[in-house]
Amino acid sequence: MNNDNLIGISGYSSKDPGFPGEIKYNPGSFIVNEIPEKIHKNENGKYTIFKIRLKNWDTNKFVIYLSDYLHISNKRITYAGTKDKTGITTQYFCINLPDDSIIDIKNINIKDAEFLDVFKSDHILKLGNLKGNEFIIRIMSNKNNNDKILKIYNEIIDNGGFPNFFGYQRFGNIRVNTHKIGKLIITGRYEDAVKLYLYDEEFDHEDYRINFGKTGDAKKALSEFPIYLNFERALLNYIMEHKTYKNAFNIFPKSLSMLFVHAYQSYIFNRILTERMKIVDNLFHVMEGDCVFPVDEYFNPNKTEVIHATKYNIEKLNGLSNSNRVRPAIPLIGYKSKLSSGVEGEIENRILENENIDRKNFYINELKDLSSGGDLRIISAIPRNFNIVGENTLKFELGKGIYAVSFLREFIKNNKLN
Repeated sequence: MNNDNLIGISGYSSKDPGFPGEIKYNPGSFIVNEIPEKIHKNENGKYTIFKIRLKNWDTNKFVIYLSDYLHISNKRITYAGTKDKTGITTQYFCINLPDDSIIDIKNINIKDAEFLDVFKSDHILKLGNLKGNEFIIRIMSNKNNNDKILKIYNEIIDNGGFPNFFGYQRFGNIRVNTHKIGKLIITGRYEDAVKLYLYDEEFDHEDYRINFGKTGDAKKALSEFPIYLNFERALLNYIMEHKTYKNAFNIFPKSLSMLFVHAYQSYIFNRILTERMKIVDNLFHVMEGDCVFPVDEYFNPNKTEVIHATKYNIEKLNGLSNSNRVRPAIPLIGYKSKLSSGVEGEIENRILENENIDRKNFYINELKDLSSGGDLRIISAIPRNFNIVGENTLKFELGKGIYAVSFLREFIKNNKLN
């Protein structure tokens, strides 16, 4: 959990110094179970729903593998939530099969994928169709820190929760550069974006990546890049065949290409929240000019009921936030975004100026499918059903899109084990 500055993060909800520790050191140490919205079963339904337990599978890569395995387009497969590779995850996938097609899960044999259930439904499963996720996480540490964990947790509760930062998996756990690629895309530097995906001198030390960075020879790179680097090899094939970098990202599923743009939006959000935390005493504090959302028990916001904080309602909104019924929200900047007013608005404008970008950059004329209108995201959250279930082992639930690693960094403020 070092190098937070790479993803725009600084600051904590808790002041306790925490303890050294590590997470995701083996798959069983990081278990995630999706909590879906109610899925209505119908044996005559158009869609086939799979409940699958995956071990060390990135969601996007699994979808591509599954589509190849079933001999269907990956566009026919949707899912409720994305998960990164390290861990054991139970997820729901939806397949829109061609007419009269039938899948017998007994005949599916994919390594580290256990098909737990299959049923039909009339309702397509889309990204975000979750209440949240249940986590069971064991922290590797030199000693039993359960007492300290409880102390820090209580401090987080008193301070309005933990900051709702986007975690490392949004940016790439090893090559922390998806947001840099996203910025290149929205500013029209498509060739540079593709090149950075293939070779980033800040993170890449493999000879095959370095060689491509020096030569730009796609044909030679194809003979050197390992077979398992499917996305990189697909890009190299495109460059070799078309003799151009333009539209190269079109070979990816749209959901994957959008990750770059979303990552850059997430980076800006992290920077804005970092600056806000420097001037507020707690994370439920509402300031004049804020946008505020009602939240449910998982801290999922009701975005149909945005409330604008003014001098007339600020006292009431702070009372509601203090009782965890509402939370301030700040923009995920896009071309439709309306910036906040007041002090929060000043922070947002300052970050955009520092990044040398404008909201209109997120409307991409040459790649309209990758354009993003923006959104709003609450600034803090509190875990639901938090329990310590073993030595340095936590069990809790978070709303959709809220990162467990952003909660865990409150405990692990030094991840160097002696």
